[in-house]
Amino acid sequence: DHLGIVIADVSGKGVPAALFMVIAKTLIKNHAQAGATPKAVFEAVNNQLCENNDAGMFVTSFLGILEISTGKFTYVNAGHNPPLLKRVDGEFDWLATKPGFVLAGMEDLFYQQDEIMLSRGDTLYLYTDGVTEAVNPKDELFSEPRLLTCINQYQDVSLKEMLVGLKCDIDAFADGADQFDDITMLAVRIN
Repeated sequence: DHLGIVIADVSGKGVPAALFMVIAKTLIKNHAQAGATPKAVFEAVNNQLCENNDAGMFVTSFLGILEISTGKFTYVNAGHNPPLLKRVDGEFDWLATKPGFVLAGMEDLFYQQDEIMLSRGDTLYLYTDGVTEAVNPKDELFSEPRLLTCINQYQDVSLKEMLVGLKCDIDAFADGADQFDDITMLAVRIN
């Protein structure tokens, strides 16, 4: 009756960053599957990632647990980009969330957990900073305001069409400029 929704982004590049992300993913999954609240998951994972973190790596992440039978969505943000939420009868807007500190940044942190109710037809969109920090040849950022404008053009389409459309919008904006960061997007619609 529970669905975990998580997105994360690791600092750094290459094999060390990839390995650190694998560890973070495994820890988040293990704690969440054990039934811990999102807040408790991030507090435990943060402390475990801080152990022997000589490279000073960190992870930004957003974790939400959807109780399918009720629509209760409990979530926590560890320094990640704010998700966008579209209610069935409205437009996309930023999900109210206070971004806590990143995971693996400092031991013994406390994270704030929030709750909302999701209803049939509501859509949640999560992304990494590679989306909003994509640049064009003039060194302009794609930006959060541009993302909000673009995503609201895709209100009444399938999730696949929305994600493909947004990626096309980002590519058109970049106009051939080099991509410096990964672009990851995740969309969930309540049916």
